[in-house]
Amino acid sequence: MASLTHYRSMRSYNTMIRSYHFFVLVVMALFSSCDALAKTKVPLLRRLRAFLPTNYPLALPWYENGLEFSCTGCGKCCRVDGDVWLAPEEVTSVMKHLGNNEVDEFRRKYIRGEISPEDGDHTQSWMCLKRNEGACVFLDPLGKCGIYDVRPVQCSTYPFWPSLLESEDDWIDESVLPDDVPLDNSLGDRYWSSELGGCEGIGFSTKIDKVNSMSGSESETKQPLDIIAREEITAKMKTAKNHWKRFPSQEIKESTWYL
Repeated sequence: MASLTHYRSMRSYNTMIRSYHFFVLVVMALFSSCDALAKTKVPLLRRLRAFLPTNYPLALPWYENGLEFSCTGCGKCCRVDGDVWLAPEEVTSVMKHLGNNEVDEFRRKYIRGEISPEDGDHTQSWMCLKRNEGACVFLDPLGKCGIYDVRPVQCSTYPFWPSLLESEDDWIDESVLPDDVPLDNSLGDRYWSSELGGCEGIGFSTKIDKVNSMSGSESETKQPLDIIAREEITAKMKTAKNHWKRFPSQEIKESTWYL
């Protein structure tokens, strides 16, 4: 009996030692793999997280190295089917920007829907902007935003919405070609539409290089990539997410208002 007990103890001890050695080897391998990043200012924990599959807890976001995006000023995001809602503080900011002190006049000109709190405090109402021939009421004849400096969170955070950053596929699906660029159906390219939306600015530099290549005007100098850093992406996504959570109507969020 004593011999059996001693054998089991030794086996347990040996298993523990092997596990310890394995752990040490894994850590050493990770540190070795991080050598390329050792000269950067990337924190050690973040370097280690880089080796986790993206679907694992604590894994780095798939857009860790940033995303290529450059607003083209096309104004198409202001013509998508759907609603734009102003939070109470955004109503105040827009009115001040317009020099409008009369909320009733503001409602009459620009608002087509309103959600007021149960206590009847209209200063805390969420207001839905009118549309003018399918476009936002603040889109001017030149296709520019008339309240750009105080535009709503819904607008200022696009295309870095949570729904578009869930995966790389979701991000790519939001990308569309400019109207004057030939489609390549084999690549799944598409144009913008009011129903499906889409953003020309996603991967814009790459698209320009593609157009130049197809037209035979490709130069040795590629378009510089406009990369939005992870920190800015995350900040905008969190802002949009918190804004979304505040909105008082779940029914509307599931039907005509997206973030």
